[in-house]
Amino acid sequence: MSSAIYYSFILFSGLVAAQQKCDTYTVPNVAGGFRSRQFIDFSTAKAGQDAQQLLSNNGLVISDWDVSDGPIAHTFTPKNVALVDGAVALRVSAYPGTGNSIGAEFVTTAEFKYASVRTVQKSSNVPGVCEGNFFFKNDYAEIDFEILTSSISNDTECVPAGIWATTQPLAPGETKKSEIYPFTFDPRADFHEYRIDWTPGLTQFYIDGKKMGNITENIPTVSGPWMWNAWSNGDPCWSAGPPTKESTTLIRSIEIIKDYSTTVTGNVCPK
Repeated sequence: MSSAIYYSFILFSGLVAAQQKCDTYTVPNVAGGFRSRQFIDFSTAKAGQDAQQLLSNNGLVISDWDVSDGPIAHTFTPKNVALVDGAVALRVSAYPGTGNSIGAEFVTTAEFKYASVRTVQKSSNVPGVCEGNFFFKNDYAEIDFEILTSSISNDTECVPAGIWATTQPLAPGETKKSEIYPFTFDPRADFHEYRIDWTPGLTQFYIDGKKMGNITENIPTVSGPWMWNAWSNGDPCWSAGPPTKESTTLIRSIEIIKDYSTTVTGNVCPK
């Protein structure tokens, strides 16, 4: 190889590397941008691998705690989070008729304020489960995107069909704001991307890149973790259930774009 060709190759390689470095990630319909991006890929996971270790390596921790509200108390247990071929599984155990309903949850170890979070998920085909993908600092700083497997395509007695987008009240005595988006597909049949774009004064909700709607009320202004869970408490006007057979929710990947800035600088990568 001649020196001219060699140095041309080095220069080209340097240009490619520079192009690959992103200083700002921009997101459609979001003013400003984000400084960092994390992509967590479960598509290469194999059944039987250590879920706790893989999640920990990616800044996620499995929950182990009880929740007492609802007709039936429920418990998040590490044994109900497992790796399967190509995904991480969140399981809700078949309810034996007494005791707590057993579900699954994992959470980011990092806390952040404002983000674009995209979850590629396949819903359970077992009724009686709530599948959550949400920001949660406390009861007065929460943004939810939730699928209720008993009312995916049909209304129940007190729950309209569709996926729920909600911002919880910011203070006691205030009211939450919810929107319900009907499904145009069966979320139990395949994987789909569910995205929340949370920025100052605005939360936008997307499915497979299509904007479903937005909420401007009750937008949190504090840092907190992101959570993914599957659970049931037997509430006929929410999760229904608990399920009479084991439920499995699958997550193939998670993308977290965070560190929000009002300015766009440096090398810009559209997301």
